[in-house]
Amino acid sequence: MADVLVEQFFWDDFNIDKVAQHGLRAEYVDEVLYGDYRVDENRASGRAPYLLIGRTEDGQCVAIPIEPTNDPAVWRPVTAWRCKPFEWARLGQLRRRR
Repeated sequence: MADVLVEQFFWDDFNIDKVAQHGLRAEYVDEVLYGDYRVDENRASGRAPYLLIGRTEDGQCVAIPIEPTNDPAVWRPVTAWRCKPFEWARLGQLRRRR
């Protein structure tokens, strides 16, 4: 598990549109930060170095590739989607937000 603490997401028109393409809203994705989540190095070849996986308030699993901003506690989601089965499996060990 990566040593990354995410306290807030940075949203812009581009990533809001990317999330919407997966049927999600930024406010819904933000919910994963209210509880436990997991951050791992992103194995996919993309611009986001980390993949954050967590649950929304209604218990749904969301996967979020993230990239750093100038603030170490604020990360920019590149996109987000509902978890695939292997991403659900990665939630076995969660890190507390605080």
